[in-house]
Amino acid sequence: MAYIGRQNLGGAYRQLDDISSGFDGSDTTHTMQVNSANVTVGDVNQIILSLGGVIQKPGTDFTVSGSVLTFTTAPAANTSFFAVLLGSDNGGTVTPTDGSVTPGKTTFFNSTSLSAADLGAGLHIKTADSGLSSIAGGGDELIIEGSGDSGLSILSGASNDGNIFFGDSGDADNAYITYDHSTNHLLFGHGGVNKANASLVFHGSDLTIGTNSETDPDTSRGGLCLNQGGGDTTILSFKSSDIAHGMTGVAETDTWCKFTKESADNGGLIIQALTEDGGSEAFKVIGYVGGTSFNTGRATSGHAVIEFAAAGSDGSTGDADVGSNGNLFCIQNRNTARFFFDAEGDFHADSSSTTFDEYDDAQLARTFDITHGRGVIESKFDKFISYNHEKLAELNLVGREDDGEPNHFINVTGMQRLHNGAIWQQYEKHQRLAEAVYEMAKEALGEDKADAILEKHDIKLLN
Repeated sequence: MAYIGRQNLGGAYRQLDDISSGFDGSDTTHTMQVNSANVTVGDVNQIILSLGGVIQKPGTDFTVSGSVLTFTTAPAANTSFFAVLLGSDNGGTVTPTDGSVTPGKTTFFNSTSLSAADLGAGLHIKTADSGLSSIAGGGDELIIEGSGDSGLSILSGASNDGNIFFGDSGDADNAYITYDHSTNHLLFGHGGVNKANASLVFHGSDLTIGTNSETDPDTSRGGLCLNQGGGDTTILSFKSSDIAHGMTGVAETDTWCKFTKESADNGGLIIQALTEDGGSEAFKVIGYVGGTSFNTGRATSGHAVIEFAAAGSDGSTGDADVGSNGNLFCIQNRNTARFFFDAEGDFHADSSSTTFDEYDDAQLARTFDITHGRGVIESKFDKFISYNHEKLAELNLVGREDDGEPNHFINVTGMQRLHNGAIWQQYEKHQRLAEAVYEMAKEALGEDKADAILEKHDIKLLN
């Protein structure tokens, strides 16, 4: 077929080889070639085709599939044929119509066909099958799948940030994840991007974690620094759905332990451990020493498996011993102090004033020695003791087992009161004996000689 004007059959325009010799009035399919080489056409609209001098309509009068050209009606024999291919052999640069490209028509991402992207409702990037047949509906807009290591890279400037934002209709950055390349900090925050208010800060240089935008944690590698800011309530709590202690005035009912500042302005630490009714152990400290070597020294330089140390300030940046008579350790009954250990090593107890004046205190003390039976040398006076182990338990001088049987746990402060009573009772007996001897001396020797005897032996009668 002739052209009017300049022919333009090179470059982006190619003339298909004449296939009219194959027209016989019955064949509808023919192979497309350029210079006797098969060509593949991606879109029927890339072909301008004329039969018998009449332009044919793509998609209606003819279709293409790869290198096969199919006519709707078989051309009659001796019908003239002319066709031009627009673009390159593999489809050129034509713009397809909206919605005309299906997953099976293209490939990308390591040559994996998009027709294999079978997960989620949005974009599924798949380099290989992971084995999953479904994905969570709350995160199916973008899926990255592979059979091995898979991931997403966010590349930023060396002094800039890489960001992931979470937003909604009211705010484009309700929450965020940011990596600050200038400081090597990974930040998690909410309420708008503000690095000064990040909830968590991961320090890439020393692998520490800080809260409340703590960028200078005083922990070593791998440590955790909790920055409470100006907060005064609990900084750390532990919960369990198994717990319901009911003491909601102290902590939420499922909280079994919490750490709180002792003083809002001065600091310090309160550890509160809570247990349900029936729990006999609310707080326990256990120390373990490996091996069998233990410190047995009983000196100021000695050590123990569990140690409590108290210290003060040296007036500058260091520490120092607690000052004279300062209290090192206190045990309280809720808010009432009951025991103190002071800087000089003295032990002070606020114990009940119960005494044992109605008993023979010396015999009670001897009863304890006899009942535990360790290293006791029998005395001829032991037969006169009228008390037993049960009486000691009844007086709360020793403990009892769970079944009520008396044991040999000593009530130390009770024993102290008992010993004080025993000493006083012996003092009273001594005075009575001295008075009796003095009366006999007066009867036998006269009052002046009796007084001289008392003076010689430095005996003073209370009366």
